[in-house]
Amino acid sequence: MESVRSRPALWGWIVKYQLVCLATGQRIMDAYTLHHTDNALLQADFAGPLNIQDAQGVWKYLDWLPTSSSNAYVAGTVTYKAEALGDALGMTDLWVTFHGYWPEKGGLCPTGSFKDMEAVPTIQRLRDHDCKGMICASAGNTARAFTHFCGLDSMPLIVIVGKDHGHRIWTKTGHPTDSIKLVVVEDGDYYDAKTVAKGIAKQLIGWQMEGSVHNVARRDGIGSLLLDAAFTMDRLPEHYFQGIGGGPGPIGVHEMAERLITSGQFEGPVPRQHLSQNIEHCPIHNAWQARRDHLLPEDFPSEEVTVYSDYLLNKGPAYGQVGGVHDILKASNGQTYTVKESDAKLAKTLFETIEGIDIMTPGAVALASLQQALVSGEVDSSSCTVLNISGGGVERLRQEQSTEVVEPWLRVNKADGASMILKALEQE
Repeated sequence: MESVRSRPALWGWIVKYQLVCLATGQRIMDAYTLHHTDNALLQADFAGPLNIQDAQGVWKYLDWLPTSSSNAYVAGTVTYKAEALGDALGMTDLWVTFHGYWPEKGGLCPTGSFKDMEAVPTIQRLRDHDCKGMICASAGNTARAFTHFCGLDSMPLIVIVGKDHGHRIWTKTGHPTDSIKLVVVEDGDYYDAKTVAKGIAKQLIGWQMEGSVHNVARRDGIGSLLLDAAFTMDRLPEHYFQGIGGGPGPIGVHEMAERLITSGQFEGPVPRQHLSQNIEHCPIHNAWQARRDHLLPEDFPSEEVTVYSDYLLNKGPAYGQVGGVHDILKASNGQTYTVKESDAKLAKTLFETIEGIDIMTPGAVALASLQQALVSGEVDSSSCTVLNISGGGVERLRQEQSTEVVEPWLRVNKADGASMILKALEQE
Protein backbone atom coordinates (compact mmCIF):
# COMPACT_ATOMS: atom_id res chain seq x y z
CA MET A 1 0.00 0.00 0.00
CA GLU A 2 1.21 3.50 -0.84
CA SER A 3 2.34 5.39 2.25
CA VAL A 4 0.76 8.71 3.10
CA ARG A 5 4.20 10.34 3.13
CA SER A 6 4.98 9.16 -0.44
CA ARG A 7 1.82 10.53 -1.98
CA PRO A 8 2.81 14.20 -2.15
CA ALA A 9 5.94 13.27 -4.08
CA LEU A 10 3.89 11.38 -6.67
CA TRP A 11 1.35 14.13 -6.90
CA GLY A 12 4.19 16.64 -7.19
CA TRP A 13 5.63 14.71 -10.13
CA ILE A 14 2.32 14.54 -11.96
CA VAL A 15 1.19 18.08 -11.30
CA LYS A 16 4.24 20.11 -10.54
CA TYR A 17 7.45 18.87 -12.21
CA GLN A 18 9.34 16.16 -13.99
CA LEU A 19 13.05 15.53 -14.25
CA VAL A 20 14.56 15.92 -17.71
CA CYS A 21 17.86 14.41 -18.78
CA LEU A 22 19.79 17.23 -20.45
CA ALA A 23 21.63 14.78 -22.72
CA THR A 24 18.71 12.69 -24.02
CA GLY A 25 15.64 14.83 -23.28
CA GLN A 26 14.05 11.87 -21.53
CA ARG A 27 11.55 12.66 -18.79
CA ILE A 28 11.52 10.58 -15.65
CA MET A 29 9.71 10.40 -12.34
CA ASP A 30 11.68 11.87 -9.46
CA ALA A 31 12.66 9.34 -6.81
CA TYR A 32 15.29 11.61 -5.29
CA THR A 33 17.08 10.81 -8.54
CA LEU A 34 20.63 12.12 -8.86
CA HIS A 35 21.86 10.35 -11.99
CA HIS A 36 20.24 9.07 -15.16
CA THR A 37 22.71 9.33 -18.05
CA ASP A 38 26.48 9.33 -17.72
CA ASN A 39 28.10 12.75 -17.96
CA ALA A 40 24.81 14.66 -17.94
CA LEU A 41 22.76 16.56 -15.39
CA LEU A 42 19.09 16.21 -14.70
CA GLN A 43 16.95 19.34 -14.57
CA ALA A 44 13.58 19.97 -12.99
CA ASP A 45 10.95 21.02 -15.54
CA PHE A 46 8.04 22.74 -13.81
CA ALA A 47 4.57 22.52 -15.28
CA GLY A 48 3.23 25.81 -14.00
CA PRO A 49 4.25 29.47 -13.80
CA LEU A 50 6.01 31.07 -10.88
CA ASN A 51 3.68 32.75 -8.39
CA ILE A 52 5.40 34.48 -5.50
CA GLN A 53 4.24 32.98 -2.20
CA ASP A 54 3.59 34.85 1.03
CA ALA A 55 6.54 33.19 2.71
CA GLN A 56 10.11 33.79 3.76
CA GLY A 57 13.32 32.86 1.99
CA VAL A 58 13.36 30.19 -0.68
CA TRP A 59 9.74 29.25 -0.03
CA LYS A 60 8.61 32.44 -1.74
CA TYR A 61 9.52 30.55 -4.89
CA LEU A 62 7.92 27.19 -4.03
CA ASP A 63 6.41 26.83 -7.51
CA TRP A 64 9.90 26.40 -8.94
CA LEU A 65 11.38 24.18 -6.26
CA PRO A 66 11.33 20.36 -6.74
CA THR A 67 9.36 19.59 -3.60
CA SER A 68 5.74 18.71 -2.94
CA SER A 69 5.38 21.46 -0.37
CA SER A 70 7.31 23.82 1.87
CA ASN A 71 8.59 23.11 5.36
CA ALA A 72 9.05 25.26 8.44
CA TYR A 73 12.72 26.15 7.84
CA VAL A 74 13.87 29.54 6.60
CA ALA A 75 16.86 30.47 4.46
CA GLY A 76 17.06 33.02 1.69
CA THR A 77 18.69 35.88 -0.15
CA VAL A 78 18.64 39.56 0.54
CA THR A 79 19.25 41.64 -2.61
CA TYR A 80 20.17 45.29 -2.30
CA LYS A 81 21.67 48.05 -4.42
CA ALA A 82 25.23 48.55 -3.16
CA GLU A 83 25.53 52.25 -3.85
CA ALA A 84 28.52 52.98 -1.60
CA LEU A 85 30.47 49.95 -2.82
CA GLY A 86 29.48 50.80 -6.38
CA ASP A 87 30.79 54.34 -5.90
CA ALA A 88 34.12 52.95 -4.63
CA LEU A 89 34.37 50.76 -7.75
CA GLY A 90 33.14 53.46 -10.12
CA MET A 91 29.92 51.53 -10.84
CA THR A 92 26.44 53.00 -11.11
CA ASP A 93 24.29 49.85 -11.06
CA LEU A 94 25.86 47.32 -8.69
CA TRP A 95 23.65 44.95 -6.71
CA VAL A 96 24.64 42.48 -4.02
CA THR A 97 22.93 39.22 -3.19
CA PHE A 98 23.97 38.59 0.40
CA HIS A 99 23.77 35.23 2.11
CA GLY A 100 24.45 35.11 5.79
CA TYR A 101 23.69 36.57 9.19
CA TRP A 102 22.73 40.22 8.83
CA PRO A 103 19.43 40.63 10.70
CA GLU A 104 18.84 44.34 10.15
CA LYS A 105 19.45 43.89 6.41
CA GLY A 106 17.24 40.83 6.09
CA GLY A 107 20.01 38.21 5.90
CA LEU A 108 18.20 34.89 6.23
CA CYS A 109 20.96 32.28 6.12
CA PRO A 110 21.36 31.15 9.73
CA THR A 111 24.70 29.33 9.31
CA GLY A 112 26.24 32.14 7.32
CA SER A 113 26.30 30.84 3.73
CA PHE A 114 24.04 30.24 0.76
CA LYS A 115 24.35 26.51 1.41
CA ASP A 116 21.41 27.06 3.78
CA MET A 117 19.28 27.72 0.70
CA GLU A 118 20.32 24.34 -0.68
CA ALA A 119 19.67 22.46 2.55
CA VAL A 120 16.11 23.64 3.16
CA PRO A 121 14.49 22.27 -0.05
CA THR A 122 16.76 19.22 -0.06
CA ILE A 123 15.43 18.12 3.31
CA GLN A 124 11.88 18.47 2.02
CA ARG A 125 12.78 16.48 -1.10
CA LEU A 126 14.20 13.73 1.13
CA ARG A 127 10.96 13.69 3.14
CA ASP A 128 8.89 13.59 -0.05
CA HIS A 129 10.61 10.37 -1.07
CA ASP A 130 10.61 8.73 2.35
CA CYS A 131 14.41 8.57 2.59
CA LYS A 132 15.88 7.11 5.78
CA GLY A 133 18.72 9.61 6.01
CA MET A 134 21.32 11.61 4.15
CA ILE A 135 25.08 11.34 3.59
CA CYS A 136 27.02 14.55 3.05
CA ALA A 137 30.70 15.28 2.35
CA SER A 138 31.85 18.86 2.69
CA ALA A 139 34.66 21.33 3.26
CA GLY A 140 32.56 23.14 5.83
CA ASN A 141 29.70 25.33 4.60
CA THR A 142 27.52 22.56 3.17
CA ALA A 143 28.10 20.34 6.19
CA ARG A 144 27.29 23.14 8.61
CA ALA A 145 24.08 23.97 6.74
CA PHE A 146 22.83 20.40 6.68
CA THR A 147 23.88 19.85 10.29
CA HIS A 148 21.78 22.85 11.29
CA PHE A 149 18.63 21.95 9.39
CA CYS A 150 18.81 18.16 9.72
CA GLY A 151 19.22 18.72 13.45
CA LEU A 152 16.04 20.79 13.55
CA ASP A 153 14.23 18.20 11.43
CA SER A 154 15.58 15.14 13.26
CA MET A 155 16.70 13.88 9.85
CA PRO A 156 19.51 11.30 10.24
CA LEU A 157 22.68 12.74 8.73
CA ILE A 158 26.16 11.30 8.33
CA VAL A 159 28.43 14.23 7.54
CA ILE A 160 32.01 13.52 6.47
CA VAL A 161 34.79 16.10 6.43
CA GLY A 162 38.53 16.19 5.88
CA LYS A 163 41.15 16.57 8.58
CA ASP A 164 41.23 20.38 8.42
CA HIS A 165 37.49 21.04 8.37
CA GLY A 166 36.00 19.53 11.53
CA HIS A 167 36.16 22.85 13.38
CA ARG A 168 33.84 24.39 10.80
CA ILE A 169 30.94 22.18 11.83
CA TRP A 170 29.47 24.23 14.62
CA THR A 171 26.02 25.12 15.81
CA LYS A 172 24.45 27.54 18.20
CA THR A 173 24.82 26.28 21.75
CA GLY A 174 22.01 23.89 22.55
CA HIS A 175 21.03 23.31 18.94
CA PRO A 176 19.64 19.78 18.44
CA THR A 177 22.25 17.41 17.00
CA ASP A 178 20.96 14.00 18.12
CA SER A 179 20.39 12.96 14.49
CA ILE A 180 23.88 14.04 13.37
CA LYS A 181 26.92 11.78 13.03
CA LEU A 182 30.08 13.74 12.23
CA VAL A 183 32.95 11.73 10.72
CA VAL A 184 36.45 13.19 10.34
CA VAL A 185 38.84 11.64 7.80
CA GLU A 186 42.04 12.25 9.74
CA ASP A 187 44.44 11.75 6.82
CA GLY A 188 42.24 13.16 4.05
CA ASP A 189 40.86 16.29 2.41
CA TYR A 190 37.47 17.18 0.93
CA TYR A 191 38.00 14.88 -2.05
CA ASP A 192 38.80 11.98 0.27
CA ALA A 193 35.70 12.76 2.33
CA LYS A 194 33.61 12.50 -0.86
CA THR A 195 35.19 9.14 -1.69
CA VAL A 196 34.36 7.77 1.76
CA ALA A 197 30.81 9.11 1.50
CA LYS A 198 30.24 7.37 -1.84
CA GLY A 199 31.59 4.17 -0.33
CA ILE A 200 29.00 4.04 2.45
CA ALA A 201 26.17 5.26 0.22
CA LYS A 202 26.42 2.04 -1.80
CA GLN A 203 25.79 -0.01 1.34
CA LEU A 204 23.13 1.94 3.24
CA ILE A 205 19.79 1.04 1.67
CA GLY A 206 17.30 3.88 1.78
CA TRP A 207 19.92 6.52 2.54
CA GLN A 208 20.75 9.14 -0.06
CA MET A 209 23.81 11.13 -0.96
CA GLU A 210 23.26 14.84 -0.67
CA GLY A 211 24.23 14.93 -4.34
CA SER A 212 26.00 18.27 -4.84
CA VAL A 213 25.48 19.58 -8.39
CA HIS A 214 23.39 16.51 -9.29
CA ASN A 215 20.79 17.40 -6.67
CA VAL A 216 18.11 19.50 -8.38
CA ALA A 217 16.83 20.71 -4.99
CA ARG A 218 20.26 22.15 -4.25
CA ARG A 219 20.57 23.85 -7.64
CA ASP A 220 17.06 25.29 -7.57
CA GLY A 221 17.34 26.32 -3.93
CA ILE A 222 20.50 28.27 -4.57
CA GLY A 223 19.23 29.39 -7.98
CA SER A 224 16.40 31.19 -6.22
CA LEU A 225 18.90 33.97 -5.49
CA LEU A 226 18.47 34.99 -9.13
CA LEU A 227 14.70 35.09 -8.65
CA ASP A 228 15.14 37.34 -5.62
CA ALA A 229 17.49 39.59 -7.57
CA ALA A 230 15.26 39.78 -10.66
CA PHE A 231 12.09 40.62 -8.73
CA THR A 232 13.94 43.11 -6.54
CA MET A 233 15.52 44.87 -9.52
CA ASP A 234 12.52 44.26 -11.85
CA ARG A 235 14.88 42.96 -14.55
CA LEU A 236 17.57 40.41 -15.16
CA PRO A 237 21.14 41.57 -14.53
CA GLU A 238 23.58 41.82 -17.39
CA HIS A 239 26.39 40.27 -15.34
CA TYR A 240 26.61 37.79 -12.47
CA PHE A 241 29.80 37.26 -10.38
CA GLN A 242 30.55 34.31 -8.10
CA GLY A 243 33.53 32.40 -6.72
CA ILE A 244 33.24 28.79 -7.87
CA GLY A 245 34.33 25.40 -6.62
CA GLY A 246 32.06 22.62 -7.90
CA GLY A 247 29.44 24.55 -9.82
CA PRO A 248 25.91 24.15 -8.32
CA GLY A 249 25.53 27.89 -7.73
CA PRO A 250 26.12 29.33 -11.20
CA ILE A 251 24.35 26.40 -12.87
CA GLY A 252 21.30 26.96 -10.68
CA VAL A 253 21.37 30.71 -11.37
CA HIS A 254 21.58 30.11 -15.12
CA GLU A 255 18.71 27.62 -15.05
CA MET A 256 16.48 30.05 -13.14
CA ALA A 257 17.27 32.83 -15.60
CA GLU A 258 16.28 30.57 -18.49
CA ARG A 259 12.98 29.73 -16.76
CA LEU A 260 12.18 33.41 -16.26
CA ILE A 261 12.82 34.16 -19.91
CA THR A 262 10.97 31.11 -21.24
CA SER A 263 7.97 31.85 -19.04
CA GLY A 264 7.82 35.41 -20.36
CA GLN A 265 8.18 36.95 -16.92
CA PHE A 266 11.41 38.74 -17.84
CA GLU A 267 13.18 39.59 -21.05
CA GLY A 268 16.56 38.09 -21.86
CA PRO A 269 19.33 37.54 -22.48
CA VAL A 270 20.54 35.42 -19.59
CA PRO A 271 23.12 37.13 -17.36
CA ARG A 272 26.75 36.69 -18.37
CA GLN A 273 28.40 34.32 -15.92
CA HIS A 274 31.67 35.58 -14.42
CA LEU A 275 33.26 32.81 -12.36
CA SER A 276 36.41 33.13 -10.28
CA GLN A 277 38.86 30.74 -8.65
CA ASN A 278 42.01 30.79 -6.56
CA ILE A 279 45.04 31.31 -8.79
CA GLU A 280 46.77 28.25 -7.29
CA HIS A 281 43.90 25.83 -8.09
CA CYS A 282 41.82 26.85 -11.09
CA PRO A 283 40.80 23.88 -13.27
CA ILE A 284 37.63 25.52 -14.55
CA HIS A 285 39.51 28.66 -15.53
CA ASN A 286 42.24 26.68 -17.27
CA ALA A 287 39.81 24.59 -19.29
CA TRP A 288 37.61 27.54 -20.26
CA GLN A 289 40.52 29.71 -21.32
CA ALA A 290 41.75 26.82 -23.47
CA ARG A 291 38.26 26.67 -25.00
CA ARG A 292 37.88 23.03 -24.03
CA ASP A 293 34.59 21.40 -23.06
CA HIS A 294 36.28 18.97 -20.70
CA LEU A 295 38.88 18.94 -17.97
CA LEU A 296 42.35 17.44 -18.30
CA PRO A 297 44.77 16.38 -15.54
CA GLU A 298 47.00 19.31 -16.41
CA ASP A 299 44.20 21.72 -15.50
CA PHE A 300 44.87 20.83 -11.87
CA PRO A 301 48.03 21.60 -9.89
CA SER A 302 50.60 18.80 -9.93
CA GLU A 303 50.88 18.84 -6.14
CA GLU A 304 48.89 19.90 -3.11
CA VAL A 305 48.63 23.67 -2.88
CA THR A 306 47.61 26.20 -0.28
CA VAL A 307 44.84 28.55 -1.43
CA TYR A 308 43.18 31.63 -0.02
CA SER A 309 39.66 30.22 -0.20
CA ASP A 310 39.65 26.47 0.33
CA TYR A 311 35.86 26.53 0.05
CA LEU A 312 36.55 26.80 -3.70
CA LEU A 313 38.98 23.89 -3.71
CA ASN A 314 37.25 21.11 -5.65
CA LYS A 315 39.02 18.24 -7.42
CA GLY A 316 35.94 17.17 -9.37
CA PRO A 317 33.94 20.22 -10.51
CA ALA A 318 30.93 19.83 -12.78
CA TYR A 319 32.57 21.31 -15.84
CA GLY A 320 32.19 18.94 -18.80
CA GLN A 321 28.83 17.35 -18.01
CA VAL A 322 25.92 18.22 -20.28
CA GLY A 323 24.33 21.19 -18.52
CA GLY A 324 27.50 21.81 -16.52
CA VAL A 325 29.73 24.85 -16.08
CA HIS A 326 31.18 24.76 -19.60
CA ASP A 327 27.71 24.78 -21.10
CA ILE A 328 26.45 27.71 -19.03
CA LEU A 329 29.60 29.72 -19.71
CA LYS A 330 29.12 29.11 -23.43
CA ALA A 331 25.39 29.87 -23.36
CA SER A 332 25.91 33.13 -21.45
CA ASN A 333 29.10 34.28 -23.22
CA GLY A 334 30.71 34.05 -19.81
CA GLN A 335 34.21 34.59 -18.49
CA THR A 336 36.51 33.13 -15.85
CA TYR A 337 39.14 34.69 -13.60
CA THR A 338 41.90 33.74 -11.20
CA VAL A 339 42.48 35.73 -8.03
CA LYS A 340 45.63 36.16 -5.94
CA GLU A 341 45.41 36.02 -2.18
CA SER A 342 46.61 39.62 -1.80
CA ASP A 343 43.90 40.92 -4.12
CA ALA A 344 41.19 38.86 -2.41
CA LYS A 345 42.23 40.15 1.00
CA LEU A 346 42.08 43.75 -0.24
CA ALA A 347 38.64 43.11 -1.71
CA LYS A 348 37.45 41.60 1.56
CA THR A 349 38.65 44.62 3.52
CA LEU A 350 37.00 46.97 1.02
CA PHE A 351 33.63 45.25 1.29
CA GLU A 352 33.69 44.95 5.07
CA THR A 353 34.77 48.57 5.56
CA ILE A 354 32.06 49.96 3.31
CA GLU A 355 29.19 47.59 4.06
CA GLY A 356 29.88 47.00 7.76
CA ILE A 357 29.59 43.22 7.77
CA ASP A 358 32.19 40.45 7.58
CA ILE A 359 32.24 38.16 4.55
CA MET A 360 33.67 34.74 3.85
CA THR A 361 36.51 34.16 1.43
CA PRO A 362 34.47 33.08 -1.67
CA GLY A 363 32.72 36.44 -1.73
CA ALA A 364 36.07 38.21 -1.52
CA VAL A 365 37.33 36.20 -4.50
CA ALA A 366 34.21 37.16 -6.46
CA LEU A 367 34.63 40.86 -5.66
CA ALA A 368 38.31 40.79 -6.64
CA SER A 369 37.36 39.28 -10.00
CA LEU A 370 34.77 42.02 -10.52
CA GLN A 371 37.54 44.56 -9.99
CA GLN A 372 39.59 42.73 -12.64
CA ALA A 373 36.69 42.80 -15.07
CA LEU A 374 36.23 46.55 -14.64
CA VAL A 375 39.91 47.23 -15.30
CA SER A 376 40.02 44.99 -18.37
CA GLY A 377 36.79 46.38 -19.80
CA GLU A 378 35.06 43.01 -19.63
CA VAL A 379 32.29 44.77 -17.68
CA ASP A 380 31.18 48.35 -18.26
CA SER A 381 30.88 50.47 -15.15
CA SER A 382 27.26 51.32 -15.98
CA SER A 383 26.13 47.71 -16.52
CA CYS A 384 23.58 46.13 -14.20
CA THR A 385 25.71 43.69 -12.23
CA VAL A 386 24.94 41.24 -9.43
CA LEU A 387 27.73 40.29 -7.05
CA ASN A 388 27.09 37.13 -5.06
CA ILE A 389 28.42 37.39 -1.53
CA SER A 390 27.88 33.72 -0.85
CA GLY A 391 28.66 33.81 2.86
CA GLY A 392 28.89 36.48 5.50
CA GLY A 393 28.09 37.62 9.00
CA VAL A 394 29.70 34.52 10.50
CA GLU A 395 32.16 36.43 12.67
CA ARG A 396 29.38 38.69 13.89
CA LEU A 397 27.07 35.75 14.61
CA ARG A 398 29.73 34.00 16.70
CA GLN A 399 30.42 37.20 18.60
CA GLU A 400 26.74 37.80 19.38
CA GLN A 401 25.67 34.20 20.05
CA SER A 402 27.17 31.27 21.87
CA THR A 403 28.29 28.48 19.53
CA GLU A 404 29.88 25.07 19.93
CA VAL A 405 31.77 22.76 17.60
CA VAL A 406 30.02 19.45 16.94
CA GLU A 407 31.98 16.59 18.48
CA PRO A 408 33.02 13.89 15.99
CA TRP A 409 31.08 10.65 16.22
CA LEU A 410 33.95 8.80 14.54
CA ARG A 411 37.47 9.42 13.28
CA VAL A 412 38.58 7.31 10.30
CA ASN A 413 41.36 6.99 7.75
CA LYS A 414 40.71 7.39 4.05
CA ALA A 415 41.74 3.85 3.12
CA ASP A 416 39.28 2.10 5.44
CA GLY A 417 36.88 4.94 6.20
CA ALA A 418 33.79 3.45 4.59
CA SER A 419 34.18 0.07 6.27
CA MET A 420 34.88 1.71 9.65
CA ILE A 421 31.68 3.75 9.42
CA LEU A 422 29.57 0.76 8.39
CA LYS A 423 30.99 -1.34 11.23
CA ALA A 424 30.26 1.40 13.76
CA LEU A 425 26.67 1.68 12.50
CA GLU A 426 26.18 -2.09 12.84
CA GLN A 427 27.33 -1.94 16.44
CA GLU A 428 24.77 0.69 17.45
